Order: sequence, then C-alpha cells, then structure tokens
Amino acid sequence: MVEVRPDRTASGAGRELALLLRAWWEAATDESGRKPTQESLARRVGVNQTTLSRYFNPAHASNAPKDIVRALHATLGAPPDDLPAALALAETAAGGPAQSEPPPSPAAPAQPLPPAPEPNFPPDSLPDSPKPLRSLWRTALVAAVTTSIALASWALLADRRPPATHDRPVAAARGPAATARWPLVRLGEKSSLTWTIQRLLQADGRRLKADGIFGPETRRHVIAFQRTRGLQPDGKVGERTWPMLVRPVASGATGPEVEAVQDLLGQAGLPADITGVYTAGTLRAVSDFQTRRGLPATGTVDTPTWRALTASVPRP
Repeated sequence: MVEVRPDRTASGAGRELALLLRAWWEAATDESGRKPTQESLARRVGVNQTTLSRYFNPAHASNAPKDIVRALHATLGAPPDDLPAALALAETAAGGPAQSEPPPSPAAPAQPLPPAPEPNFPPDSLPDSPKPLRSLWRTALVAAVTTSIALASWALLADRRPPATHDRPVAAARGPAATARWPLVRLGEKSSLTWTIQRLLQADGRRLKADGIFGPETRRHVIAFQRTRGLQPDGKVGERTWPMLVRPVASGATGPEVEAVQDLLGQAGLPADITGVYTAGTLRAVSDFQTRRGLPATGTVDTPTWRALTASVPRP
C-alpha cells in the first residue's frame, strides 16, 4: 500500500493523486514482466497518451476523474487499500469535499499594501484649475499609485526568496539559453525534478525507488553521490551537483536517464512516451526543444540541454 498524506487543497490533492498514480505505474508489470508503456496503458483505460502523461505529472496537479482512477487501479493491479484514498484525492482535486476531512481553517487576513503617496498639489486649487492642469493631476495620481503597488509587490517577493545554501541555483554562463538556471531541489520536494534526480541516480548504479518524492532515502543517495564527486555533501541538488549528475543521452540510448529525458520533454510541452528507449520520436522532440531554446539542434541531450529541460519544469 502506498502511503498518502491528505491535502485539503484542490491543487495539493491533485499533486498527491499524480504521485500515487505514477507509483502504481512504476510498480506494475505486464504479461512479459516489463512495466507497461504509457501509450499501451492509455489505450487500455480509454484516454490518449498526452492526457495520461498529465495524470502522472505532479507539476500539473492531476485532475484524473474517478472512472479513470478506478480503471488505472484495476489495470495496474494496484493495492486494494489504495483505491479509497485515490478516489478521495480525485474528488478533492475536482473541487469536491475531501472525505473524512475537517473544513479548512479560515485564511489569514491579507496584509494591506502601503498607502500611495499623496501628490503634492493643493486640494483647494483643483476645482478652479483649468482642464489641462486637472488632467496632469490625474496622471500624477495614477503614476503614484502604480509605483506604490510595484514597490509593495517587490518587497513581498523579496521576503519569499530562499536563503543561501551550499548548492544554490545561479544563472548559466553567457551563450545559448543563458537565462536557464539549474533548479535547487531539496528534502521534501514532490515533483518531476525529484523523479529526474532519482532516475539519474539509478543510471549511476544506485538502487533506489523512483517515486517523485525527495525523502530521506533520496537525500542519503544524493549525499553519497556528492561525496564520491568531491562535492559539499549537503543532500541538495543545485548548481554544483546537477552538472555532475546528468550525462549525455543520444539516439539509440536506453535506461533510466532516457526515461528522465522523456518525462522532462513532457513538462516542456513536447509529450514523449516514457519507454526508456531513445527512439526517433524522442530525437525529434529533443531537436525541437533545442531549436525553441536557441540551442544547437543536435538531438543529443548535453549539459546545456539538461539545464534548459530542468529549468522548464513548473515548481509546485
């Protein structure tokens, strides 16, 4: 049975449902003893492969309806005890009430924005002012209000910036896709970035489960990897760890690193069946992605392409 922690928000329930559905798929095997492809699974449950890929993607807050959840549960042979929790998550993600959940606590009152500075015009002069002067006064008032809102928004965003760490994301060097940044992924994150890290660790020969949850086991493997590469063993994957973790992936390659590439392509809006085999379709999707990001369209996933792909993943 997969442990599911309740989340009372629709988006949170959607992420939990996506992780649960993906865990079912990861643990399933077909008649030949292999994990079924998303393409074949989509046909069996009656949806297209792009829609199924969204249901498995925690960054998109899965909106899988209950009938699809039941079909996936039966087709993949998931644990019986998982079905009630999955259906409850599907109901909450669709905007319905969560089962056996207390009502949400009232939200904290929003902090008011600072008042706009008053324009420096005598109030009693306005009624007798000519029309051009009144127009200038209105323009100045609008500009003052706009500036005040912009400054307040900047202050709120500045307060939410994460603290500095040993392995923090920084801007890439000048050149193609110079705005791409290596994302910082740490303990507690549930996203396709975590799934990518787990797949790359598997490609490095480390035995761990790929479930999209950055838990203690994943952190332990990250620390072990960092130590073998002479990195600061802080258990976070950022600007120094990503370049050591990724590896070139080209046409004809197979393995968990190819699955990571195919999943990231889906996050970037180029759905690819997650088969672990670098097919001609994967090659076209990689070349298309490289062209869109101003990278050489070689079809090989090199370090700049990995960086651009990971930077394309929506954060939860």
